[in-house]
Amino acid sequence: MALEDIFRALEEQADRDIAAVTAEAKEHAEAILEEASREAELLRETQVAEAERHSRAKGLQSLNTARLEARKRVAAVKEGAVAAAFAEARESLKSVRARQDYPGLFESLLVEALTGVESGAEVLVDPADVRLAEDTLAKLGVTAEVRPEIVTAGGVVVQTDRGRVLRRNTLEDRLDKFEAAAQADVAEILFA
Repeated sequence: MALEDIFRALEEQADRDIAAVTAEAKEHAEAILEEASREAELLRETQVAEAERHSRAKGLQSLNTARLEARKRVAAVKEGAVAAAFAEARESLKSVRARQDYPGLFESLLVEALTGVESGAEVLVDPADVRLAEDTLAKLGVTAEVRPEIVTAGGVVVQTDRGRVLRRNTLEDRLDKFEAAAQADVAEILFA
């Protein structure tokens, strides 16, 4: 019977060893499952955070695109309004010559263009203003050749030194200068 006791003792020892190995394996499996669960949760949180960040970035990009488009539309409307106002002003220039105060305006434009010119000036005017230019020059006591060589709603171009020095002082030139300044002001307001 001693052999049976040895086998039983060995069997009991084997059962204890199997139980210990099984318990250790279960603990190890639970630890692996726990770690895998933590890693899965971390991965899920990371992916959710990344998806939220991507969604926010996409939303902000869409919002910025919409804002830019709105600004462009507003700018186009404002620039269109400015252009329309200047187109209307250009159209109204056609009637300036018929106004009663035009001779005074013409004289002011001519005096300004002649400032600093000592002699040898040629005054270029629209054919409609030849008589007015001659009368105004006589009134001012200035000797200059009047040449009907430009087309303008009003004003003068003074050239000296055989055309090398040129002073443009027509209504269109003044409106162009004002328009450029106004467009710069509008652009500054729109895009500041």
